[in-house]
Amino acid sequence: MARDTFYTAVDMGTNKVASIVARVGTEGELKILGTGIVPSQGMHKGRIESIEEAQVAVRSSLEEAQRYIGHGVVAGVYVGVSGTHITCLNTKETVDHLADVDDISTQLLDKLIQSSFPQVTRTQEVVHIIPIGYDVDGMSGVRNPVGLHGRQVQVEAHVVLGDAATLKNTVKAVEASRISVKSLVLQSLASAEVTLTGDEREMGTVLADIGGGTTDVIIYRQGNPWYSAIIPVGGDHLTRDLSVAMRTPFYVAEEMKLKWGHAMPEMVKVDDEVVIPSFEGQPRRIVQRRELSEPLEARIVELLKQILLKMRQAGLRQFPAGGLVLTGGCAELPGFRELAQKTLGGPVRIGYPRGIAGLPTQLQKPAYSAGVGLLLWGIKHQGEKRPYRNGERTLWGNKPLMRWFKRGSKNKKAKVEVG
Repeated sequence: MARDTFYTAVDMGTNKVASIVARVGTEGELKILGTGIVPSQGMHKGRIESIEEAQVAVRSSLEEAQRYIGHGVVAGVYVGVSGTHITCLNTKETVDHLADVDDISTQLLDKLIQSSFPQVTRTQEVVHIIPIGYDVDGMSGVRNPVGLHGRQVQVEAHVVLGDAATLKNTVKAVEASRISVKSLVLQSLASAEVTLTGDEREMGTVLADIGGGTTDVIIYRQGNPWYSAIIPVGGDHLTRDLSVAMRTPFYVAEEMKLKWGHAMPEMVKVDDEVVIPSFEGQPRRIVQRRELSEPLEARIVELLKQILLKMRQAGLRQFPAGGLVLTGGCAELPGFRELAQKTLGGPVRIGYPRGIAGLPTQLQKPAYSAGVGLLLWGIKHQGEKRPYRNGERTLWGNKPLMRWFKRGSKNKKAKVEVG
């Protein structure tokens, strides 16, 4: 009897490490088998500051997630990456003189995509090369050129780069648990897997995943990722501002933010009061909940303006038709959506993991969009090659390059149903 194949995602954030183990059922459904959520250690804004602490946190998370899976084949781990060391760019490459070729083959496209590989420095590594559009003999917007005749083919690709040492440390922290890293995945790409619908990607949408230390922004256009960036501001900055304003330790401010915080103070009742507990001999105090929420509002407005700036840098002068989707743990703060809509003026919604039958209630929250999305990414893109560095060159493994052909405005079922 064949053993089950298990897929594992590891979301290494500033505040938590979340591991999720799943398998694909007989009807193509995703079955979550175990989760392991532990406080993060040794991580800050996508970088590992203490490899030993990070290894301990990852090991604890994986052990908890894999406790009930029994015997099976672990098909490697998919790990999310973020941080200001991540950079992205779009490249174009053309192949001419195809008169001796009967049609455009998958092998030709692989060669074309490989030739679009950018020149990277010794300190960089390529995380993704995602084809986002093809031109055949001047005809743009070709979704899948395989089988077409043509004398000239051009591919535009979205390329994600990261700091080689940082990525290597991430892999090292996971593989210390004696499990191999199958692929590193940009955090925002993973979140998009479970928060955006096919129509939103086609119309164009801005996704902002607000974590503890960073906010990952990705813009979709005509169904494909077109621009991505990392903002070094996250939920921890809100907590620090609250800690300073209320003169409390960080952990007390975090608890107050979660229990009483609001992104729009004017939506809070005027007479709502909050008790700030005593600590180190200081007496407890009573403050207005509106007063407590004011520093949170100020920091969120600043973050929203930075998201708007990234849109401008991407060449957008207004929100695309799909609007702005907010996800990540900080997006759950009451009033966040309303403040974003008031500040930015475009349509805004909160993104949750969606389209997965039987997803545990614990994971149906914005905080777990990246973790659940990593699973779907891994299952859908098993053929993607993992780049790695060897001396001065960036090399590719033996598996075929990922081909990202658009399938229309609705996402089709690829063993796992997504939104």
